Amino acid sequence: MKKPVCFGVGLVALDVILNGSPASLPKLSAGGSCGNVLSVLGFLGWNSYPIARLANNRAGDELVKDLKRWHIHTDHLHLNEDGRTPIIIHRIKRDKQDKPIHRFEFKDPETGAWLPQLKPITKNVAAEVLEGNVSPEVFYFDRLNPGTFELAKNLKDRGTIIFFEPSSIKDRSQFDQFLEVTDILKYSHERLPDYRTHFRSSRCFLEVETRGKEGLLYRNKNHADPTHWHAIPGFVLDEIQDAAGAGDWCTAGIIHLLCIGGRQKLFKTEIASLHNALMFGSALGAMNCFYDGARGLMYHYSREKLLSNVEHFLTNDGIGAKEMVKSPRIDISTHLRFSDLYKVMK
Repeated sequence: MKKPVCFGVGLVALDVILNGSPASLPKLSAGGSCGNVLSVLGFLGWNSYPIARLANNRAGDELVKDLKRWHIHTDHLHLNEDGRTPIIIHRIKRDKQDKPIHRFEFKDPETGAWLPQLKPITKNVAAEVLEGNVSPEVFYFDRLNPGTFELAKNLKDRGTIIFFEPSSIKDRSQFDQFLEVTDILKYSHERLPDYRTHFRSSRCFLEVETRGKEGLLYRNKNHADPTHWHAIPGFVLDEIQDAAGAGDWCTAGIIHLLCIGGRQKLFKTEIASLHNALMFGSALGAMNCFYDGARGLMYHYSREKLLSNVEHFLTNDGIGAKEMVKSPRIDISTHLRFSDLYKVMK
């Protein structure tokens, strides 16, 4: 069977995971919303093609190395002097109640200097991709810029499902422009708390609002009342390690079940199948919370074992930390402290 294809544009970064334990060395993995979603899809059996402008340096090499580990296609990753490899420190700590909390840091903790940030793709990069005359099942993006809009508009004309995951609404007119070409919109209530107030009528085929441990809300044009938001409650988890990346796993799970058959099949999705896809995505996101990093599940499970555990998770309405695999299949720990690590990343 031919593998489905997903193109993606947005934040593709190198995550430096620090869990706060002096005995633990940093872990390196490909990250960023776009990097995570496309990596998870590759793990689930898709042909994933991230599109990004990265620097030709050690950080870029480490990022690509992790993507290739998961058989992600790097044809559209431009590593040169004009690019930039974003580096994000993903720090996991404990609060006063000894509960894990995480934060993302974008500055060198020693000097306070900004770490490299995202460099958007250009219209020229978009044109190069479109020249390939490929029609992927899905185009995913999490940032707004002219190059990304060129891809979204043209790929939609070719029958591609357009999946938009915004992190903010800075420019309302630009946001509206992107909504016009979007089929599936997914966003975090934490980042866009006023979306449902501003957009009382549905703008896309499917709109999903994630609400952390409370679960998610969604509305869909196939429902009798497409303006009504339906709730899927969150899962009760014990002993979670790190909540980062849960939303990216949820996104990949939704894409995997809803979009594998292409755009026309998506529009014919029955309500029960839609609900199942959202539950599947939510379960993946919840299970990843038992591990360090945005994609810890992938380093502990094979695809087959994970899908079997997700089925068990859903059947039993949850799973305990004791039932999860403890030892990683793949160790992504480095042999350097961050201060030494960053010196060789520049």
